[in-house]
Amino acid sequence: MIAVSWLDRTETRRATSRTAGWQLRRAAGRALLTETLAEFGVHDARVTRRPPEKPRLETSGLHFSTSHSGELSVCAVAREQIGIDLEIVGSPRERRLARELPSLRSGFFTPAERRELATSPARLLEIFVLKESWGKRAGRGLGIGFGAFDEPGLRASHPDVEFTRLAIPGAVCILAHPVGTEISVLRRTPTALQLAAAAATDRKERAA
Repeated sequence: MIAVSWLDRTETRRATSRTAGWQLRRAAGRALLTETLAEFGVHDARVTRRPPEKPRLETSGLHFSTSHSGELSVCAVAREQIGIDLEIVGSPRERRLARELPSLRSGFFTPAERRELATSPARLLEIFVLKESWGKRAGRGLGIGFGAFDEPGLRASHPDVEFTRLAIPGAVCILAHPVGTEISVLRRTPTALQLAAAAATDRKERAA
């Protein structure tokens, strides 16, 4: 099973006096992870960060992936390698990608994708998010070299991996995961107490 949790920080902002955007994003993200881990009966897993590697959970035997865009945050937890990415439709990143598309195409998109985007520009965000989800699953994120692969190629060379678009309002959210895995998606609204505890946990983990 893959457990996915998401939240709208517009709602969590009402529950806390934390006003700095990055502080609330970190607290909300860690609160999401705590709640999602609880779906597996895990309540005290610690996150370790050793750049450039992706963050990992200690000793739990679980893997996680998170993403943030605008006021939305999402977290996925599974026993297998996964990657999730989220981008709000009409976000500054999408506008920048569209504006810089001619210069970005050579580095971000394959020739086949360039031809597709010439006739279907609305697909730009979906292609970008799918590639980021794959990069996160592989543990390399944006450094993977997006122009070196496309969705048909990924599906052909990795038939054991599936790309599922999750229904999060106003956003494109794609999960890269093992084929046939059950996915549970829940919307969360952490309390002020949960956010405070998550913020403290996040600070402790980052200081380690």
